[in-house]
Amino acid sequence: MGQVVKPLIIAGIVVAYPFLSAYLAGLGFASFELIVFAALTLWRGFTSSGLVARLLSFLLAAVLLAGAYFATTYFVWLVPSFAYLWLTFLFGHTLWSPPSFIERLVRLQFPELVPGIAEYCRNLTWVWTLFFAVNIAICAALPAIMGQTAWALYTGVVVYLLMGLLGTGEWFYRHRRFPNLEIPPALETFKCIAMNGHRVFKG
Repeated sequence: MGQVVKPLIIAGIVVAYPFLSAYLAGLGFASFELIVFAALTLWRGFTSSGLVARLLSFLLAAVLLAGAYFATTYFVWLVPSFAYLWLTFLFGHTLWSPPSFIERLVRLQFPELVPGIAEYCRNLTWVWTLFFAVNIAICAALPAIMGQTAWALYTGVVVYLLMGLLGTGEWFYRHRRFPNLEIPPALETFKCIAMNGHRVFKG
């Protein structure tokens, strides 16, 4: 049960973050929020086994603490960009250190893949890597160009709708691309990832 509840809590925090950030920044507590995220990032760095992941976590924590020290509200708006930077690295580095990230997820349910699936997973990993990379710039530019309300709506609503459209579109395309492939229900896949997804991050 804990393996399912923990991802749900994390997802809830991520979705609520943009609106919570705008509220706290309006009250003048932007620095406190950055300190909390810096502490979480440091904890992640200390618990990471990979040297690169550990160094990146320490670097990100230092940037967040710098933002808190200088009390720059704009650093609060950059947190989603940092998150998408991390996702871009997470997905992107598997393109050069296979298996690709999507293939690792698929193998949680299907350890043995039929021919053509590994290449398809690699191409799909490219799509998600580019999606996250584009969102680094969008999330960083929105508060400066269109204000915090537009930023909150995009990072808290629109970007997840886009993810949903991308995931749903891929699911339908997969049925057309591989008509004879065994494709489990989406809910079963989400449950498997929630309970076993932590194994993808090992190493």
